[in-house]
Amino acid sequence: MKFKLSNLASMLGAPSGSSHQEPATILFADISGSTRLFEKYGDVRARQIESRVLDLLAEQTIAHQGVVIKTIGDEIMSRFPVAASGVQAASGMQQGIKNDPVLADLNIAIRIGLHHGLVLVEKNDVFGDAVNVAARMVALAKADQIITTRETVDCLSPELQQMTRSLGRSWVRGKQDEMEIVEVIWYESTSLTQMSALTQMSSEESQKALRNLLNARLVLNYQGHNYELAPSSEAFTIGRGPKNRLVVDREQVSRSHAAIEFRQGKFILADHSTNGTYLMLENGSRFFVQREEITLHDRGIICLGQAAFEQNPDIIHYECRYAA
Repeated sequence: MKFKLSNLASMLGAPSGSSHQEPATILFADISGSTRLFEKYGDVRARQIESRVLDLLAEQTIAHQGVVIKTIGDEIMSRFPVAASGVQAASGMQQGIKNDPVLADLNIAIRIGLHHGLVLVEKNDVFGDAVNVAARMVALAKADQIITTRETVDCLSPELQQMTRSLGRSWVRGKQDEMEIVEVIWYESTSLTQMSALTQMSSEESQKALRNLLNARLVLNYQGHNYELAPSSEAFTIGRGPKNRLVVDREQVSRSHAAIEFRQGKFILADHSTNGTYLMLENGSRFFVQREEITLHDRGIICLGQAAFEQNPDIIHYECRYAA
């Protein structure tokens, strides 16, 4: 059961009692596609999986000087004294889920939203606009993403700010003005390193580095055939249908299963399928996306509609290449 945004709004009318205001970072995290867990594993096993995920999220909250406010169904709400603690905990949560020996093979993904601002503290709960904004951020996040606001990023050190990228301005329900939405990059990324380095270079150096970044290539290999994507390439479609750029004729593959395109300096895979897309990175991390997007980094394998493993004859090898 998701944490209802309407419930958050109703909190604003709570009696004051011994309440007081203070700055804090509010974080929401939930399991992406948790309904599928119950369909796939049954109620008892799915609840065990949810409990393990929530325990890991709580551990990261406490490890970064945070407090768990509440858990509702598959979602946790935490409070941190400063933005840096919230961002570091969010990154630790994502990494912890991917590195957990029990969860790694289950392709569990979480999404996180957080925001720093004034909150109304009352007993063991928090209320106010910052809580609402944090809830909006997790609603905007996709699987494996951490989404926050420019106001939160401005509270971070320069080193942590380099781990973020702007997603542009957007209307957020309940706010009069547009807000700048920012993604926290919690995994290593060659292109991210190059992009952040642009801010430390001269104009001439920046232009040269930008040209190099635009010369990025994504190389796919399927059954001995290579396909190369450039930033200027049209969306590369994959699926069972004959009109796709890459045809994978298997029963579990949808006619229009997925597409890959280059956006904001990244190669993005968008899944449009019934059975989802599985990825395994070179470092062993595993991801599952279904009707969602994921950024491709470094190298790894893609498998359509079934779990990814090296011996599968239908895997697609990929490698992201960026100019030095």
